[in-house]
Amino acid sequence: MDLFRSSLAYFSMIDPLSPPYDFPHPSLDVVRFFASICTASGGTIPEDYHFMQRSTLLALAMTCAITCTGYGQQPSSPPPPPVAGANGQSANAPAPPDASNVPMNEPVITLKGACESKPPAGCVSSMTREQFEQLTNALQPADKGPVPPDVKRKFAIQYAKLLTFADVARQLGLENDPKVQQIFTFYKNNVLAESVNRHYMEEYAHPTDQQIQDYYDQNSKKYLEATLLRIIIPHAQPGADKPKPSPADEQAYAEKIRQRWIAGEDPAKLEKEAMEHSGISTPAPDVNVGARRPGSLPEAHEAVFSLKAGEVSQLFSDPSAFYFYKVVSVRQIPLSDVKTTISTTLQRQMYNDKIQQLQTAVTPVLNDAYFGPEAPPPAPGIIRPGGPGGPPMRGNAPPPNPGAPPK
Repeated sequence: MDLFRSSLAYFSMIDPLSPPYDFPHPSLDVVRFFASICTASGGTIPEDYHFMQRSTLLALAMTCAITCTGYGQQPSSPPPPPVAGANGQSANAPAPPDASNVPMNEPVITLKGACESKPPAGCVSSMTREQFEQLTNALQPADKGPVPPDVKRKFAIQYAKLLTFADVARQLGLENDPKVQQIFTFYKNNVLAESVNRHYMEEYAHPTDQQIQDYYDQNSKKYLEATLLRIIIPHAQPGADKPKPSPADEQAYAEKIRQRWIAGEDPAKLEKEAMEHSGISTPAPDVNVGARRPGSLPEAHEAVFSLKAGEVSQLFSDPSAFYFYKVVSVRQIPLSDVKTTISTTLQRQMYNDKIQQLQTAVTPVLNDAYFGPEAPPPAPGIIRPGGPGGPPMRGNAPPPNPGAPPK
């Protein structure tokens, strides 16, 4: 979900007056969208919408800015380059400070005026560098780099506002409200579920060299690379003085061209002749297909990869043309060239297998007396010409009248 869409989805969720934008709300990604509006220049900040009135903030603000797509992706339109000063730095932006100079026990967020008069238990008036970095490190995905200074600052501003309202909630005793407790439980489970995803993503993020070698050996056919030539013979186009040949005649002609290629004739000349024979005046397609790997051709043509160098394939056909190939050369792609690709494949495969295992280990059973029976899937409708999903009627004529029933 991009920055604009995620912001709209958020306001739709928290503001009853906003239109019901029909955007997907993935589990914790919706919770995390708060980050995107923290970095949106010129955007409306959440406090203007009294977002603290909604209990969903308890989870939303906890993930503000740190996990946003805004700092993980490039903006849709790059901003103009800053004007450089005499020292080469931006003339309108100060250089970020060296955060390592701040002691770990020194406050980096201070809430002046907080916790002064009869503060409730748990009231927060400041946050040290150590506490702040523990929080951001917990929220920061493992595959991200250091949090940019501007994002870190914006997050601190939003989090300070969160702490202010949280202190007020404690003063009002809202943390003991049964509804708030239920929401705590819901979001706690949500975060725990997300932590399982993150745990296994990190666990399977670095397949071993042996796992990569085993996958390569077991799937060696995937890593064949064949350099191919191809002749295409379109089905003949009937003309005023040339009737359309029968399918058997067309196939017989295509087989003759194939045999001439096997005998050594120039495939480019054969392609040009076949196009003229089919009554097509457009330039003949290039016979050079180039280097291809299994999975890159139409499924019916995949048998080409079982041929040896110098061999010509059988005829393949579809409603538009005949095709046949010649294998110029075949090589086995070395493991070093595909190691990164295999590593990514194994990460995804091992993660998906584990999540599938966890999901199938438990079967949810709902009480139909309470929830009602599961709704059956909608029956496929009858597609009629001119109707939704059907082919258009010819011209502007109305559908034909079925007429009177027979007597």
